[in-house]
Amino acid sequence: MKLKVLRKYRKLKVYGEELKALSGSAAKKYRKEHSAELTEYGQIRTKVLELYPSGNIPTVESLDKKINALIGERSLKDQQFREADKRARDLADTQRTIEEFLRQERSATNFTTISADRNTRSCGSQI
Repeated sequence: MKLKVLRKYRKLKVYGEELKALSGSAAKKYRKEHSAELTEYGQIRTKVLELYPSGNIPTVESLDKKINALIGERSLKDQQFREADKRARDLADTQRTIEEFLRQERSATNFTTISADRNTRSCGSQI
């Protein structure tokens, strides 16, 4: 939004500067011929001063640079997030695989123990 306002301000600023340079009847004539632009300039100037109360208005180019730097930063963070998310999903899959393996091992161990107990009991009753 700031960039849009500044671009419009930059476009309309020439009307305000031209009016400042004129005086008397020339200024009156200019005001009459460019009243729509001057009204729009006044409104956009108010918005700019609301955004930048100190009066230090950045250039469109400097805002473009900041925006591009932030876009680059966001892209990097997004890539890092995607990599971390993939790693987290891989770790969750690995954890599920290990848990399933351990369940199967416990089942096999329990089965072997139960079978061994039965064999011991059946052998002991024959003696």
